[in-house]
Amino acid sequence: MSDWNTLHFFDDKTFYAKVVPDLLGEGELLKKHFESKLGNNILWDNRNSKERIDAILKFCHFFDKDFKVHQDLYALISREKKPGEQYLEALHAIRKDEKEFKKQNSQVIDDLTEILPLLIFSECASFNPHLILGRNIFRSRVNARPKSAAAEIITRITDQEYGSVFPYNSGIVNWVTNDDLQLLWMDKESLFSTDADSEGYFQEFLKFIEIAIENNLGVVSGSNMKESILNSIEKPILAINLDLEALALSCIINYK
Repeated sequence: MSDWNTLHFFDDKTFYAKVVPDLLGEGELLKKHFESKLGNNILWDNRNSKERIDAILKFCHFFDKDFKVHQDLYALISREKKPGEQYLEALHAIRKDEKEFKKQNSQVIDDLTEILPLLIFSECASFNPHLILGRNIFRSRVNARPKSAAAEIITRITDQEYGSVFPYNSGIVNWVTNDDLQLLWMDKESLFSTDADSEGYFQEFLKFIEIAIENNLGVVSGSNMKESILNSIEKPILAINLDLEALALSCIINYK
């Protein structure tokens, strides 16, 4: 089965001012959500919470300033070929090192992958409404002029940064800040729908971005997230209410 992807409104300023410092600090927010009823549900089991939370906090200290790339993993997969080393040998060694890194850190990666969406959608993102990215809908309907600023920015919606530890098919994929959305909007003439049948979806994507900018927000994408759990968060801090029917939107939806 292919992956199911969605795009949501995201307060990147709160994320970097509140959530990231918590993950780099004492982890009070992390502990609150990890040990909550929803935390138990999204993790399947939140026993041994102190040990697992401590492991997450230690692991997070190796992320880059944007909190997207684990610097130890990046160093492994971006190393240059050693003198005398054949290209295929180097590639095999790099892949082996990457696999071993993820194996050694599998528990903490799994825990962070599961708990981060709960942290984000409780503290700084709105699960509803969201834009359907689908299994390949976004890629097949929205395009941009090659090497343009818009092309670089929309790639972040569906692709992870080089050195990301998060699985491609689970949890948070990536986020785009409000500053970058404003750059995207300045270069929106570089964006276009792939064909006439894609025009409706393309216009709804532009509308979604426009609403984000108007509310001083960025966007965050996710893949195969536990929708029913995230949708049941009580009193999320960020709430965006749109009359989807009045706006005649069909690709921007509320999860029910």
